[in-house]
Amino acid sequence: MKRSFIAFAFSLSLITPNTFAFDLGSVMQTVAPIATAAAPTVNTSLSSNPLVKNLTTTLGVTPTQAIGGTAAVLYDAKSSMKPTDFTALTKQVPQVGSLISAVPSTFLKTGSTTSQFSLLGMDASMIDKFSPLILQYLQNGATPGMDKILAAAFAQ
Repeated sequence: MKRSFIAFAFSLSLITPNTFAFDLGSVMQTVAPIATAAAPTVNTSLSSNPLVKNLTTTLGVTPTQAIGGTAAVLYDAKSSMKPTDFTALTKQVPQVGSLISAVPSTFLKTGSTTSQFSLLGMDASMIDKFSPLILQYLQNGATPGMDKILAAAFAQ
């Protein structure tokens, strides 16, 4: 009797749809448009930017990840700088404004730098790999006084 009950329960489980199954496809269809809308746009001039090229070759990231990650790090550094200092930086290194404006403002306002990197398909450890390369790029184009301001902003 016990065996026939187990056999019956097993066969019933095979023919009954599992209403509690996790549908990853539906989740991805829901999440993908949100991630795509937040992803930075890649245009030819940004793909050929020396910093973007350096990040893609050195770290093995895509141009979209390089641009989005750079914008996230720059936006974070901007919050540590005086507005007048950041304006001076964008005049000294005009590509800063181009890189930040390449991403939707909703992306830059989406949580922390860690969550922004996650949206780009990178883990938090990549922030520590991006930062010194970005800082070096900025310092090469900035005045000596700005060099110190940048170092302080990136140290936070």
